[in-house]
Amino acid sequence: MLQSITKFIEQHAKWLGMPLVVLMSCVAFSLVIIKPNALEQFEMKSLDFRFQARGPIPADPRVVIIAVDDNSLAEVGRWPWSRDLIAQVVDKAVGKYGAKALGFDIVFSEKQVNKVDEAIRVLRTAVADDPYTLNHLAWLKQHRQWGDVDGELEAVIKKYKDKLVPGYFFYPQGADVPELVLKQMPAEAELMQSLAMISKFSKEAMLSMPHIAAIEGNLPRITQAADAIGFFNFFPDSDGTVRRIPLMAEMDGFVYPSMAMQTLRMYLDWPGMAVVVGEAGVEEVQLGPLSMQTDERGNMLLNHYGPGRTFKHISAADILYDRLKGDELRDRIVIFGVTAIGVYDYRPTPFDSVFPGVEGHAVAIANILNGEELRRPISVEVLELLAVLLLSMLAGYLVYHRPPLVQGLSIIGIPLLIMVFSQWMFTAQNIWIQETYLIIGVLLATLPTALFGYIIESRKRAFIHDAFSHYLAPSVVENLAKNPDALKLGGEEKHLTAFFSDIASFSTFSEKLTPSELVAFLNRYLTAMSDILLAQKGTIDKYEGDAIISFFGAPIDLEDHAVRCVVAALEQQKKLTLLREEWKEEGLPEVHVRIGINSGPMVVGNMGTQSSMNYTIMGDHVNLAARLEGVCKVYRVPILMSKDTYVLVRNEVSARFVDRVRVVGRSQPVDLYQPIGMRSEVTQAQIQESRAYEQAWSLMMHGQYEDALQAMSILYVENPECGLYDVMVNRLKTYTQTPPPDDWEGVFNLKSK
Repeated sequence: MLQSITKFIEQHAKWLGMPLVVLMSCVAFSLVIIKPNALEQFEMKSLDFRFQARGPIPADPRVVIIAVDDNSLAEVGRWPWSRDLIAQVVDKAVGKYGAKALGFDIVFSEKQVNKVDEAIRVLRTAVADDPYTLNHLAWLKQHRQWGDVDGELEAVIKKYKDKLVPGYFFYPQGADVPELVLKQMPAEAELMQSLAMISKFSKEAMLSMPHIAAIEGNLPRITQAADAIGFFNFFPDSDGTVRRIPLMAEMDGFVYPSMAMQTLRMYLDWPGMAVVVGEAGVEEVQLGPLSMQTDERGNMLLNHYGPGRTFKHISAADILYDRLKGDELRDRIVIFGVTAIGVYDYRPTPFDSVFPGVEGHAVAIANILNGEELRRPISVEVLELLAVLLLSMLAGYLVYHRPPLVQGLSIIGIPLLIMVFSQWMFTAQNIWIQETYLIIGVLLATLPTALFGYIIESRKRAFIHDAFSHYLAPSVVENLAKNPDALKLGGEEKHLTAFFSDIASFSTFSEKLTPSELVAFLNRYLTAMSDILLAQKGTIDKYEGDAIISFFGAPIDLEDHAVRCVVAALEQQKKLTLLREEWKEEGLPEVHVRIGINSGPMVVGNMGTQSSMNYTIMGDHVNLAARLEGVCKVYRVPILMSKDTYVLVRNEVSARFVDRVRVVGRSQPVDLYQPIGMRSEVTQAQIQESRAYEQAWSLMMHGQYEDALQAMSILYVENPECGLYDVMVNRLKTYTQTPPPDDWEGVFNLKSK
């Protein structure tokens, strides 16, 4: 069939070339109109990459966060705090330290227990018949207002009502709303309408905005005490990342601004608000002299400044206990929220997977204040549509019937130019160009066209199949002979498991043997090890002296290629234990072998020239397996496998986590695991030992170096023959004297291969 297709293409080449370019350009144009979810997701990630490529930028110092952080909880107590403490923090932040506007990323939706009422209840229950106690109960009832901590917060909000914006949360249309919230909704809506902004909002604008289905609001007394309130909802994109924030929401014909907008209004001395609505929905939101471009629903694209704590954070405890120095809050816009670990709501952003939600509002305020929000003007969207169609056709034309060099430059160079241009527009102009569709258009027009030319010029190449008998098990060769379609000739990418082994200190002991003794010894060793590999249906790539390079999963597909590889490594170590006893009796060296294993996509096939070729594997994952064989020497363990392999074998193989390292030549860290044995064979003592080691490593990861050293030393004393414990004890001794930097992520950088 392939020959028939090739022949048809050759016969009609002149009629198929440019029509194919036009067809694929139209397909690309259709994708821009349809916007498939997969491409939208890819574009979102592309936008995140542009943030990361740009890097953090300075945030507006006028925006500050009062954080209920871990230090605050350690000093004051667990969250939530009593309302009187919050009232004190707010009173000092505004009254003493001079904050000009303060928004709450907190909702006070439930009454706090009156402490005096609680005391009356306890006393009445404990000593109900004591006349003396009854007199005191009467006195307490007369002074029950002393326990009204909600009243203290209410008083502070009344005192600074033109400077404070209580926040609330709303359920959008279609959300699953709790029944209790629905019951309270009429009262909440009536209370909020007095604070809604309606004068400048058209009906079309309100219909385009997010609709409020229900409200998780503050206590009525809190809401009534304020001049303004605002919602603090975020609507993450479908991948969970926060890239935009709603500025307005609608309910029953009333429009309610966000907490960020309301806080900024106070800071700017209460300018008016307005919304510009076009045929597609909301286009722009105006706040006095400031103008924000939004999407059709009134969501503003956030221009993130960096990871968490890019804005200045001031601990709430420092304000509560009057430790603030200087004018850190004077005339500032302040957002009050919780950032303590385990308490606050984290929201993934392009910079940070655990970005504090409270800081998202600071980003929105700074964006609006400085006109730094991301923008997608209508003109840009129209030009993108035209560019996808025209650029695709141009790229296809440049590839059609061109030399390979021109084709390669077009296929690679045009997408690179698109990425450079979109990055410049993003960084210099704060404009978001959806580069994914432009690049997809170029690739759709160029790759099929280039493939079209390749099919015309290509010829089938013959390969010598019996060569496989040199490095495949006989059963595999027989299977290939019966099913030749199972072998795909030429290089192809497959998910395989690579195996590298080497004799430790080979050059040292080889000097002690004569050449003939060395050859005999190696033949004996390589035969034993190769038999085990072939028994597990592994493919032996090559021998390099004492080293064995093998892989599992090609040319015959093996679903359990990783398990077979690890089983082979474990069987080899068992075999070596027996061989060492034999070699010892014969006066030969008792060698030890290091093995590195890694799984992942690799290129496998016949590599070389037409006259000399080898069925082998190539790729980054192959290189990593080779690196891991060398890393065994660093950790003094016989076998190391990557996390990619561990994930594939963990149901059948018991292994322990060893360390997280960055090997030479790779920027991404690698998690190392040592196979212990098959799960059906390992003992409970081995499992407990592995867990004890992993707990000690976890202590080190979290900066508890003394505790980690103590735990690791116990393991070393109990198992002095384990070189890994000796290595980690020495490392931890160094860390106790010279700790890693505060931002250390637990990665150990290897210095050599």
